[in-house]
Amino acid sequence: MPHSLKMTLSSLFTPIASDAMLQRMIMATKDLRFTSDGAVRFLAAASARRSSIANDWSRTQNALQTIWPRAGRTVLALIHEGDDGLTAEDATDLLTVLAMLTPDDPVDVILHTHGGSATAANRIAAALVARPNTAAFVPFYAESAGTEVALACAEIFLGNDANLTPIDIQIEGAPARDLVELARKAGPRASESLRLSAKIAERALKDEAKTVDSLIHPNHKTGKGRVSLARRLTSGRSYHAELIRFATAAAMGIAVKRGVPAELYRFIGTRRAQLRQLRELDSQLKFVHRREPEPHLELVHGAA
Repeated sequence: MPHSLKMTLSSLFTPIASDAMLQRMIMATKDLRFTSDGAVRFLAAASARRSSIANDWSRTQNALQTIWPRAGRTVLALIHEGDDGLTAEDATDLLTVLAMLTPDDPVDVILHTHGGSATAANRIAAALVARPNTAAFVPFYAESAGTEVALACAEIFLGNDANLTPIDIQIEGAPARDLVELARKAGPRASESLRLSAKIAERALKDEAKTVDSLIHPNHKTGKGRVSLARRLTSGRSYHAELIRFATAAAMGIAVKRGVPAELYRFIGTRRAQLRQLRELDSQLKFVHRREPEPHLELVHGAA
């Protein structure tokens, strides 16, 4: 891969989750005559810390690309910490990188996520399934929306203790299948809100099964039986907590292979540590935002 492209890949995956919030707070210090020296120093230090973490992440990605044992392949990473999951920003970043490559360029995707936005997963999966040479690497887990992204790749490599899961469709935090069943059992006693949610859930279950089926790579559609892989994964009869390990995945017809490069475990550990630092920094920024600007806002209004 050209050096300039490698640098572009790294910059696109720089953590920017709270930069907008940081900029708003900096502007607030000007607009509200924010004069707390300690808070101003903290905001400056926070900005510098975020830049340092971003630079560390870029160096880590470049290092992995250099030592990646599958030469000539572009390596992309979708790594989340805690309850965070796939977002619209993840999808846009990944699609931007893929747009820089030729359609035949081989791509390896590292997945470490509990799930996330169905729309984001659909966008990413649609871009990957259209490419002829792709592979997903799952050292630990790629769950729900992460499973959908993995299935869009021609090959899936699972770590020794790694797992996929069913694609758990939820409506405002509630499993779609449960909403349908709850409304059915309640019958005429079901509230208008529940009936509406159940209708949305029923439509989502049907539509998502079709969507996921179109986004699964043909290599994973070799299983026998009346029920398609997409329907088995999206029906809601199996939940997010059901772990699909290697043997189960193979029995379902998914083209899984054992083993991931050892470098991935340290790579994911490094990224998780960075994400924890960013989360802690975000929490501190929110605290400063709550504690500092408000009295000055009242003062400015009082003086107006």
